[in-house]
Amino acid sequence: MSNLTGRPIYQKGGKPEISKPVRNAARDAECTLKLPYVCDNRTDTVVFCHLRVFNLAGAGQKPDDLFGIDACSSCHHVLDNKSLWDGAGLNYELIFRALIKSQKRRREAGLIELKGTGSA
Repeated sequence: MSNLTGRPIYQKGGKPEISKPVRNAARDAECTLKLPYVCDNRTDTVVFCHLRVFNLAGAGQKPDDLFGIDACSSCHHVLDNKSLWDGAGLNYELIFRALIKSQKRRREAGLIELKGTGSA
């Protein structure tokens, strides 16, 4: 079985790619998920949240650090508990928007580079 990247889903003992600078970039950042009536709008609770959707990793596994968003503790709680999604209005479109915002932030910080664009 493979995921969106075309790679096999991590099996027991498999390890995702980890980047401490990518994870640490969430520190003191604005929540990119911003769920209405859920988001605490506090930068001091924002952490890097791995997306465990779209079969990006196996059960109990985290995906590579490329697949994560910056979310406050309240939004992170909803993201990690699919049973809360409907009540909070969370859907894949909002997750995708948060991923784009988070990756754009990493690119602007020089943590994600697009090779072949002539800007590097």
